Amino acid sequence: MKTQQKFDVTTEYRGISGIYFKKLLRVIIQIGKLKRENLRVLDFGCGTGQLKKMVIKNHPKTKVINYDILENLSEVKNWQNESFDIVVANEVFHTFQKDKLESLILEFKKNNPKLEFIVGISKQSLLNTIGKYLLMQTGSHAFTVLSPKDEIDILCRHLDIIDHKSVWYLADVFRLKFK
Repeated sequence: MKTQQKFDVTTEYRGISGIYFKKLLRVIIQIGKLKRENLRVLDFGCGTGQLKKMVIKNHPKTKVINYDILENLSEVKNWQNESFDIVVANEVFHTFQKDKLESLILEFKKNNPKLEFIVGISKQSLLNTIGKYLLMQTGSHAFTVLSPKDEIDILCRHLDIIDHKSVWYLADVFRLKFK
């Protein structure tokens, strides 16, 4: 598969794997306290925009801005031109090179040092591997560049963990803020 094609893979929110991904989004909403008035959330790597659909369904006063590397999935061309209080990056940062993730975090900090992050990180464990074969999702994690440990290590260099929840031993959701 060509490099650009890897970005054409988006999460499907149906079937058994859809149950897991919707649960993951519910935990993101809960841990991030995303149902607040006048809150602006950047869904960085939004895919099909499922987070926005879930948030605005029950709390329409929360503004979710969808941004994805695929322009047809984004509401904005450039996230740097937007203002927001929280960045949600659900199973996205593992596709970055270490230096690119570091640069991105520093860019976020330059734009808003009070920003919070809600980050979903797949454990990519034996349980995840068994699940991807049982659900015939063998391409899952095929484009992983950073291990879960490397990802959280980079985040913790710049951010403090405010809260953390595990989702069925398959993923971790972290709420973080700049040091």
